Amino acid sequence: MTKHALNLPSLDYIESLYDVMERELGPTNWWPAETLFEIMVGAVLTQNTAWGNVDRSLGALKAADALEPHAIVGLKPEQLQDLIRPSGFYRNKAKTLQSLSQWYIERCDARPEGAADIADDELRAELLGLFGIGGETADDLVLYVFGRRAFVADTYARRLFAFLEFDVPSGYPAFHKAFAPAVLATGLDVSQLQEFHGLIDEYGKAYRTDEAKAESFLHGFKV
Repeated sequence: MTKHALNLPSLDYIESLYDVMERELGPTNWWPAETLFEIMVGAVLTQNTAWGNVDRSLGALKAADALEPHAIVGLKPEQLQDLIRPSGFYRNKAKTLQSLSQWYIERCDARPEGAADIADDELRAELLGLFGIGGETADDLVLYVFGRRAFVADTYARRLFAFLEFDVPSGYPAFHKAFAPAVLATGLDVSQLQEFHGLIDEYGKAYRTDEAKAESFLHGFKV
């Protein structure tokens, strides 16, 4: 039986979509953080919670002078759990933060540049091998911390491309596998891919339903 080919956006469509969204919504300057390690921690804490809760946890870590990989590793699990409690799922997230920080220290010497000799796919695979790191978090880290080209196939992206009438597979891995090659075939560089993620999320927050999207600047968007 012939497998039905997915209706996916062309690279020209994606680049035009980026241009329109940037003109209407940009710049988003996402990801908000003072350091790259803060982005790393925020990417873990933001799983299944609102950013306001993450902000509170980051503030507690800063106040405790613990927003640094060696400090995270050095904390007792209970101490770290208390600091990040506002973000929810604090036991698993504390374990993830300590696992990620230990890897970051041992594999990268606690510097993004320490991963320079790791290929993009290998870097993503190593991150996915750590406790509590799923596809979305791994792609956040690859894109924002390590400065590699990546596509964050999050819920807002899924809703956007579904609204634009493309075939959107269910689940993060399948959606990422289908759409990442199309996005990465474009000429968008790392900073633009970071901004694309921010634009998609800001659009999704501003236009939460298909009805709202239908009345937005993307109504009837065609290349």
